[in-house]
Amino acid sequence: NFQRGRGLVKEGMKIVSSMQHFCMLSLIISTMVLGCSAAMDWSDRTIYQLLTDRFANSQGNTDACGNLGDYCGGTFQGAIQQLDYIQNMGFDAIWISPIVKNSPGGYHGYWQSDIYEINSNFGTANDLRQLISACHSRGIWVMLDVVANHVAPVGYDYSSIVPFNESSHYHGCSTCPSNCQIQNFQDQNQVEICRLAGLPDLDQDNDYVKSTLVSWVRNIVANYSFDGLRIDTVPEVDKDFWQSYVSSSGVYTVGEVYDGRINYVASYQAPTGPLAATLSYPLFFTMRGVFAYQQSMYQLQSTLSAYASNFGNVNVLGTFLDNHDQVRFLNVQKDYQLYKSALAFTLLTQGIPIIYYGSEQGFSGGNDPANREVLWTTNYATSNPLYKFIQTVIAYRQKVQIWNSEQVQRYADDSFYAFTRDTTFVALTNGGSNQNHIQRTITYHPYSNGQKLCNLFFPTSDCFVVQNGQFDVYLENGEVKIYYPVN
Repeated sequence: NFQRGRGLVKEGMKIVSSMQHFCMLSLIISTMVLGCSAAMDWSDRTIYQLLTDRFANSQGNTDACGNLGDYCGGTFQGAIQQLDYIQNMGFDAIWISPIVKNSPGGYHGYWQSDIYEINSNFGTANDLRQLISACHSRGIWVMLDVVANHVAPVGYDYSSIVPFNESSHYHGCSTCPSNCQIQNFQDQNQVEICRLAGLPDLDQDNDYVKSTLVSWVRNIVANYSFDGLRIDTVPEVDKDFWQSYVSSSGVYTVGEVYDGRINYVASYQAPTGPLAATLSYPLFFTMRGVFAYQQSMYQLQSTLSAYASNFGNVNVLGTFLDNHDQVRFLNVQKDYQLYKSALAFTLLTQGIPIIYYGSEQGFSGGNDPANREVLWTTNYATSNPLYKFIQTVIAYRQKVQIWNSEQVQRYADDSFYAFTRDTTFVALTNGGSNQNHIQRTITYHPYSNGQKLCNLFFPTSDCFVVQNGQFDVYLENGEVKIYYPVN
């Protein structure tokens, strides 16, 4: 259906699957009923991902951390003190690090050693409850990062792991490469059985392991009133287990399926897969290619088209540009105009946007742990142009309730991409700040002749009126424009 006369897409691309259709299909799988409802509830949220150890300390210390490979001092109480900073940017949900006790050096939370104890480096169980209560009082939902695939890097001596302290609780290595590590991520059996980064791999086919993990997630959600879960390392565990785990949690779940294959990632989403949603890794790779490496913007068209035909519901996928496992965008591409274009696309395209802490301050860290900087060195400045940019786009997103609208592609070529969400028109380029001036004539759009539209960022000086069924869009120096109709 794509006719690209001079780059113009004659027929718009609708990349949304009906929310209602998705949920009705999910009812077929009884264990997914709660997940469907929760996913619908989350579809209007905008998530701020923070690493608990790096976001805010309790003492007001503004010094840099001497060793990003170990604990730096962030706490639950520190996060409470900086909720204004998050809320004023417009976020109404946060994603926090795993909360359980870790082995030494597990500042990130993924080296769990006792699933029944709270990580004392972050604070007490009461501190955690206070954080969640403080968030809820502001209308901010809290998403917990959880791990059910592996435990701390203890080799083959499991005696320190609570409660999985026996070798029978783990997969053996007889079918794995000599070092027991996953080496071929195209081999699903190896992915599910062998060790990721040397971490002991729990055997969810063991009745004790399965029942313990399923009970744990139900209790942790209920005891602390979490609103959603981000699930780590999803492909490394059999789908049948996730079905039970997700059902037990009773909340929205977005899983990490770290893979660029759209059909593979989509296989983990309901109604055919076990999760309400996945992190949108294929789109992440596309956005990095288009905006960071300035590759053809037709890639957005092809990826979003494939999303529409593979995913059960793109509305509830977790859309992100940066996270704790990826080199930050600004480490790869220093151009702030390209960064703003990518941020705007993240916040306005279909899916639930997730913005990684520090993006609003222009953090540019490289490989882990350099991309896990402490935020307190910025004094939580709200004057940063990126903070204000994100604040402006989120405020608009919420004002027009953009999540309720279909997304329709209006124009695509190698260096220009435009789409609408209802009456909002978004124009993007991958040219960057050195691009100077580009212009495109838009003839496929939802507006009537005589309709005036204005640019969100320059509402009094950048407006046009639709005439003869068309209008021109001009982008200067790589800027992004968001147009809306005015009376």
